[in-house]
Amino acid sequence: MKQKRSSLDKKQLRKIYKDRVYHVLLSFIMAICFLQLICGAGINITRFITLNKQIHELRELNQDATQKNIQLKEQLKIYSSYRGIEELARNNLKMVGKDEVLVLIRKPPANLNN
Repeated sequence: MKQKRSSLDKKQLRKIYKDRVYHVLLSFIMAICFLQLICGAGINITRFITLNKQIHELRELNQDATQKNIQLKEQLKIYSSYRGIEELARNNLKMVGKDEVLVLIRKPPANLNN
């Protein structure tokens, strides 16, 4: 009877040992998964913040480019006409039309006023 008891005890101890090892391994794996979850969430939150900042900067850049494009289209309309070309030639290239004389008035330097 003692032998049966000891063999039962050994079987029960072996089963208990196996269960404990199984639970320890399962707990270890779950802890690793939990750490992965926390690290992944932290990395994704950081990436989300960075990407939102980049999206905001790109939208501002796009707005600025759109405004510049509108200005350039307006200038193109102005300088596509004869009057616009004439204005550009007179102001930037110092050109004059027929029977006109170019007069340049220069301001004296500020240090000569003494």
